[in-house]
Amino acid sequence: MEAPYADAAVQPGFTHAFVQSFFVILATEIGDKTFFIAAIMAMRHSRLTVWTGAVGALVVMTVLSTLLGHMAPLLLPKAYTHYAAVLLFLFFGVRMLREAKDAGEGASDELEEVELELAKKDDVESADALMADEEGGGGSSGGGSSSGSGGGSGSG
Repeated sequence: MEAPYADAAVQPGFTHAFVQSFFVILATEIGDKTFFIAAIMAMRHSRLTVWTGAVGALVVMTVLSTLLGHMAPLLLPKAYTHYAAVLLFLFFGVRMLREAKDAGEGASDELEEVELELAKKDDVESADALMADEEGGGGSSGGGSSSGSGGGSGSG
C-alpha cells in the first residue's frame, strides 16, 4: 500500500511546481529581448523555423538551469545554496532595476537595438549573396538590380 500513498504525495507537488514555473517564466519572458528577437525574426523568416529555434534554445536553457538547480544542493550544503540563491536574486534584481532606471523608453530602445542587429546581419547576408552572384558569372545583367533589402535612407 505504499505505492498509492507515494503517488498521491507526488501529484500535488508536481502540479504546484508546474503551474508556478509556467506562470513565473511566462511573466518574465514577455517583453524581454528574446521576445523581441523572436517576433522580429518571425516577420523576416519562416515562422516555423524561428519557432523551432526559439523553443530549442528555451529547452536547452531549461535543462541547464534545472540541472544546476538539482546539482547545486547535492554538491554544497543546503544553507550555502539558499544564501547563494538569495544573493544572486538580489544582485540580478538590483541590476535589472538599475537598467530599467537608465533605460528611459525601455522596450522601444531594446526593439531598436534588435532591429539594428538584424539589419546588420541582413546587410552582411546581402553582401555575401551579391559576391556569390558575381563570382558565379551573373555579373552583367543590366539594370535589373534586385537589391531591395538595404534601404539605408532612414538614418537620423
